[in-house]
Amino acid sequence: MLNKSFDEINEDDIVDLIKNKEPERRIIEYKIELPTEKPDSKKEFLADVSSFSNASGGHLIYGMKEKEGIPVEIVGIAESNLDKQIQRLENLLRDNIEPRLQGVLIKAIPLSSGSNVIFLRIPRSWSKPHVVRYEKHWRFYSRHSAGKYPLDVGEIRSAFVEAAGLPERIRSFRDMRLGSIVAEELPIPLLPGSRVILHLIPFISFEQAINFPLNDIANNPRALTPIYSITTGQRYNFDGYLTYGGIVGNEAHGYVQIFRNGIIEAIDAGLLMVKGDGRRIPINIFENRLIDAVEKYLHAQKKMTVPAPISLMLTLVGIRGYYLGVREELDPDFDTSRVIDKDTLLLPEVIIWDYEIDLRQMLHPIFDAVWNAAGWPCSMNYNGE
Repeated sequence: MLNKSFDEINEDDIVDLIKNKEPERRIIEYKIELPTEKPDSKKEFLADVSSFSNASGGHLIYGMKEKEGIPVEIVGIAESNLDKQIQRLENLLRDNIEPRLQGVLIKAIPLSSGSNVIFLRIPRSWSKPHVVRYEKHWRFYSRHSAGKYPLDVGEIRSAFVEAAGLPERIRSFRDMRLGSIVAEELPIPLLPGSRVILHLIPFISFEQAINFPLNDIANNPRALTPIYSITTGQRYNFDGYLTYGGIVGNEAHGYVQIFRNGIIEAIDAGLLMVKGDGRRIPINIFENRLIDAVEKYLHAQKKMTVPAPISLMLTLVGIRGYYLGVREELDPDFDTSRVIDKDTLLLPEVIIWDYEIDLRQMLHPIFDAVWNAAGWPCSMNYNGE
């Protein structure tokens, strides 16, 4: 149950916890009743949730009776307005834990008895450590096999150091890959010229030695179609699995490399290789193809059970002197003097905290930066959004 999709968890899964005598441990805890309005009860709830997010994530289940950590009975929550109770819990978390938690999911699971169980899924946080600040209470918590505990000064310091190092490790990986790409150290030769380079880097890839199964990708290579070509070849390689397409001679228009740790690298050498003077970026096609590609790659990562958050990084290489090919009503004189004055654009990083996102809006600041680089105030494809 703990690995099932949140939306799919139902009464049968709760019953299985009883049947299997699933004990309380680092990632699961049972409570017989919801937090009350008493200050101590609220502090207990905040400490429980923050301890999960400061550790490896986990689940809180309200409406379960336990004995010595073993669930023995589903008593349920007899509450007439569950939506109001869930809103109350969400407000408590929002107002009393800093920095604000991302991705905590809460729902009521209906029972055949007519009552409900309240189920919380708390993800491991990547902006930890989180502190509980309620009235005069100010404390950090984490978890071990016996439950939650307050962090001491040394543990708090270590948590801050660990959190600060993760963004740097992610950017270092991207920079290392860019160095290899510029040096043409590629899994398959690409057409010469400019490059569109996309990285989707899960945070978890840098936290532990982890290998995700690649079988589904190998059996369905269309799941990793290159950005601007169809898949014409695929194979396992040392780093994981590779798909490529648009072969001209022995060179490809693009490829997608998925690493065993869940990272995806997609490079395209054809999207910016256009007709005319060879310096015109077909910006509408560029934006639409990237939205489609990111959507497809995120779907592949989700199917591989790669957890969010995921850092999305887009880089354009070899584009000094390029300009944007825009709609005629935006540029009736076909002005080609507004050109990009940098050879490489390291575009703003976007963090995807959850797979259920409005991807078009998520990519808006990246596209704005491309238009800015070419002398425009923002992407004109968002109609002032």
